[in-house]
Amino acid sequence: MINNIAIKNFAILDEYELQLFNGLTVITGETGAGKSIFLQAIRSSLGGKVKGTIVRSGEEKAIIEIDVSINNEQKICRRIINKSGRSRSFLNDEPYKEKDYLEQVKSFADFHGQHEQQFIMNNETHIDFLDTFANLDSEVTKLDEVYKNLIKAKNDLADAMIKQNEASDRKELLLFQLQEIELLDPQQGEDELITAEFKILKNAEKLISTAYDLNVRLTEKDNSLYNELADINKDLENLSSIDEKIMPHLKSLEEALTALMDTSEGLRRYASQVEHDPSQLEKIESRLQDIESLKRRYGGTMESVLSYRDEIKSEIASFKSLGDEIDDLKEQINTYRSDYQNISLNLHEMRSKSVQELCTKIENELANLNIPGAKFEVRMELTPLDSSDIELNGQSVKYGPKGFDQIEFYLSANPGEATKPLTDVASGGEVSRIMLAIKTIFQEVDPVDTLVFDEIDSGISGVAAEKVGEALLKLSKSKQIICVSHLPQIAAKANNHIHISKMQKDGRTIVKIRYLNNDEKIHVIAQLFSGESMTPLSIASAEAMMEGVRG
Repeated sequence: MINNIAIKNFAILDEYELQLFNGLTVITGETGAGKSIFLQAIRSSLGGKVKGTIVRSGEEKAIIEIDVSINNEQKICRRIINKSGRSRSFLNDEPYKEKDYLEQVKSFADFHGQHEQQFIMNNETHIDFLDTFANLDSEVTKLDEVYKNLIKAKNDLADAMIKQNEASDRKELLLFQLQEIELLDPQQGEDELITAEFKILKNAEKLISTAYDLNVRLTEKDNSLYNELADINKDLENLSSIDEKIMPHLKSLEEALTALMDTSEGLRRYASQVEHDPSQLEKIESRLQDIESLKRRYGGTMESVLSYRDEIKSEIASFKSLGDEIDDLKEQINTYRSDYQNISLNLHEMRSKSVQELCTKIENELANLNIPGAKFEVRMELTPLDSSDIELNGQSVKYGPKGFDQIEFYLSANPGEATKPLTDVASGGEVSRIMLAIKTIFQEVDPVDTLVFDEIDSGISGVAAEKVGEALLKLSKSKQIICVSHLPQIAAKANNHIHISKMQKDGRTIVKIRYLNNDEKIHVIAQLFSGESMTPLSIASAEAMMEGVRG
């Protein structure tokens, strides 16, 4: 339950701290005094949507903090709203992201107002009311998970089948390319090696003739370079016998003569070993052209050709794994479909068993709320769908995350009238009472300790108002009830009566929020009877009503 609320700079509310109590708390006040804003502050503190315009004029931020007791554990919920529209949320002084905060606090209080009335007037939500009543929420959650897995597996299978169809043409191309590369069987660095070999074979005649010619010029002609240097060597020998300082030069020349002889001999051997084979040249030239052609088509380098070859092999291998993936997905789908079929069938049977009990209880509550003879009906229908892979009794049916049942509430508020869809026939006052009936019935299965009602008395008066007040008082025996009301029949039954009023001071709106004592309560209830101009009769009526409640 909510123990305390502190509000600062929220709309027309300046700064207030108010203790809240168990039982039935009724909030009264003139139209526009701030009653709904007070409830909005509570809702905002518990993750409700907020805008920067809610911040009091002239202020930078609004702060709402509530102290709640949940399962005997105290929790402090605080929301800070900046005028820019951004907000920060804290639970026990720990900051939370908005989504996570809402998830933590959403079960602390249940709000009923126009939004919730619209909720029950949407027939897509009726299945949720039935499932909550029948304690099927955990089973529905389980089904929802299976449904998501089933749909994902189906989508994955569809994608895999598309890939497989596309892979057929792709595989044909890849096999051709792989065969082209493997037929040539290029090796790493081969292009460089055969390019060098090609240059030698192509220039073999030039290499041989030039090498032989150089050999002759170096050592074998009479006037060869070797003979010339040999004569110079003799002259240096003579000089060195005179001056030893010539010896290093003599030694260098002798080394040159040795190197010259080695070079000449090496060129001779080289010329004799160079292969001059036109057929080998043609063969090498052809392979070089093939390799260069591969390089042009597959990346420009030998590394890219070999890398692409490996990629082709990997992709071709993936086609087989794609087939395995398709088989696995088909198996998953069969498993998920079987699980879905079993869970949804179980849900169908449990819903069917709960329908009559829910109808009876709501009809009894509606009678207590001054709609005697009301007929409430829960219709369970199936939508045949030939393309569906889920069946009930041999019939393919449409299905979704909550099963294949289509649930809709029907109502006849007047005896003798046929039931019609609730969304078509219920008046505002009837919707309020239907929601109150549901809240009353669900109190045993609903974990929320605090119920907040705004507009619960919309469209009712007289006996109906008296009945709604009795229902709220009864509900407050097990729940904390906070209720805005304009009706004396409801206000008179309050265990705690908060009155909100406003006035102008120094050009600003000042709001007063306070609990009423017994005399003040009679005064306000009399005003609800007769308006501002109270009469002795309205005061007497208020006193009588209060006395009747005290019994």
